[in-house]
Amino acid sequence: MDEHELIRAAVAGDEEAFAGLVRLHQARLRGLVALSLSERDDVLEVVQESFVDAWRSLDRFDQTREFGPWLRTIGRNRTLKFLRDRLPRRRRELALVDEALIAAPLSELADDRLVALRRCLERLDAEHRRLLEQRFADGIPVQELALALGKSPNAVSMILLRLKDVLHRCVAGAAS
Repeated sequence: MDEHELIRAAVAGDEEAFAGLVRLHQARLRGLVALSLSERDDVLEVVQESFVDAWRSLDRFDQTREFGPWLRTIGRNRTLKFLRDRLPRRRRELALVDEALIAAPLSELADDRLVALRRCLERLDAEHRRLLEQRFADGIPVQELALALGKSPNAVSMILLRLKDVLHRCVAGAAS
């Protein structure tokens, strides 16, 4: 079955067809979520919850659209919810960095820690700031960024993870 046939069958309630959609999309969704969450178990939890949400909402899916972007939107929303739910348990500035990088335009940030984030971003070289902007503000997929930079998607993902770590440490130091 091709993807459109799987979608039609899944909408009709065929669990095996939905399992086929999971197989087609799970690696890419895991990669998307892993860009925002560093713990493997957290990534797997968010991906699983995203697929459960998709299954429950399948009757509202517009079959004239692509399934992947719809699923990735569910995954992004699940990731944001995960970060918000964890906010009290984590050091606040780390969660704020995560959330800001994923969702909020930096021009709209007001909290002291987010001011610190803005300062930390200013310390990065222009190339790294642009990469973060393209990935998290513009939503450009890692694969496209990798192609434009002449690097592998894994290399770009690692650069993004390292930049997030640098920002985490910088904001934590500014908040102390």
